[in-house]
Amino acid sequence: MNAGGDTTEEAIPYAGAVLVGGRGRRFGGDKCAHPYRGRSLLEHALDAMADARERWLVGGAPRDVAGAPWIPDERSGVGALGGVHAALRRAGTPWLAVTACDMPFLPAALWPVLLSRSDGVRLVVPEGPTGLEPLAAVYHRDLMPEIDALLARGGGPLRALLAAAPSRVVPWGELRAHLPASAFLNANRPEDLP
Repeated sequence: MNAGGDTTEEAIPYAGAVLVGGRGRRFGGDKCAHPYRGRSLLEHALDAMADARERWLVGGAPRDVAGAPWIPDERSGVGALGGVHAALRRAGTPWLAVTACDMPFLPAALWPVLLSRSDGVRLVVPEGPTGLEPLAAVYHRDLMPEIDALLARGGGPLRALLAAAPSRVVPWGELRAHLPASAFLNANRPEDLP
């Protein structure tokens, strides 16, 4: 509580990871480097991590972006789960915010909203207008046993962690006041970009 009697919540610190390992087959090339509104899609995605204590580019080919060093997947061929695994192992904070390079409209304001609902869980996944968004979620380092178990079985979708560990889904109805409808747009093809 501050001197005026108001209660204030201290922001929960987090690290940030932008997954850059997709092959871009549907996109027709390197979607991270695709120019959009004067900047690359990757630069737009990094904007969502502006408040992270540390941030990385994870997976795919090595990339050089100021303020966001590249780290390789420690286990290749297992999709986004491998990227989350590599970033959680590197994170200096218990919480990790994750997005993909093809989500250019995700605002930095999302992470404090998700983290404010993280009490008692290890994964907080938002629901967007079209469904769950595990590539715009926060993951706790205590998920590593569940991630390791999935990887030992050959991997699996990030959604599998919802059933494997204490998790929370934040419904779109609760997020609508904080986010534009385009926040979770995933650009699989250039024509997906408005």
